Amino acid sequence: MMKMNKEKIFITLKKVGIITMWVVLVGGLIVSLAFVSKQESEITCSKISVSITPKNELLFVDRETILKTFRSDGDEKQILGKKITSLNIPNLEKKLLNNKLVFKAEVFTDMNGEVYVNIKQREPILRIIKPDGTGFYVDRNGLKMPLSETFTARVLVATGNIFESYSKHDSIQSFVCNELYKIATHVDKDAFWKAQIEQIFVTAESDIVLIPKVGDHQIIFGDVQNMEEKFNKLMLFYKEGLSKVGWNKYKTINLSYKDQIVCVKR
Repeated sequence: MMKMNKEKIFITLKKVGIITMWVVLVGGLIVSLAFVSKQESEITCSKISVSITPKNELLFVDRETILKTFRSDGDEKQILGKKITSLNIPNLEKKLLNNKLVFKAEVFTDMNGEVYVNIKQREPILRIIKPDGTGFYVDRNGLKMPLSETFTARVLVATGNIFESYSKHDSIQSFVCNELYKIATHVDKDAFWKAQIEQIFVTAESDIVLIPKVGDHQIIFGDVQNMEEKFNKLMLFYKEGLSKVGWNKYKTINLSYKDQIVCVKR
């Protein structure tokens, strides 16, 4: 009987010890969090580090644009020294994402008061210019994006009979723009075609004509059916035909016929 009482007392003390340990741990955690929270509330902005990708010629979003998210005048000196809590980091991130030229935005801070802003720009592959002079970009995801007032992207330009309206973050809708997007995607993925094809013209019959950078000729592409086959035919003709007779011998190179290329001499 005595032995059983000792075992019960031991088990009870063990439970009390475990509960006490958890109370101490939780209490310590709460105190630590409160201390850290108090420390964070006193941290001031010491530096603003900005990272913008992709790191190429695209400059739709620059440091000045980002600083104007913090303050309307973009005055960095007025931001430094401000308490981090007053900057409202989550709201800054939302503001950046509202920029139609930004694909992804991340804003965070460290205990030293440095604010990190990581931006991924949207990447256009096609610029649409409509007959009335208005236009928009189409990005790699097939979404429309506005033209920039400060920067013009060096991408494939499409003109002619294109009448699709622009709506923010809207995907392309018309048959013609979908055809143009498919060609722009193909050109964007190939270094040679990206360097060679400068412009696309859409005729009144919605046929596609490619304007090259090298060679005084037009490439009548037709529609995008058998698109890869057409580009392969053109490449072969460039290598085995134009390289021998000269790049300016023909006025038009017609790829719209199956298994053949029809050319008109200048």
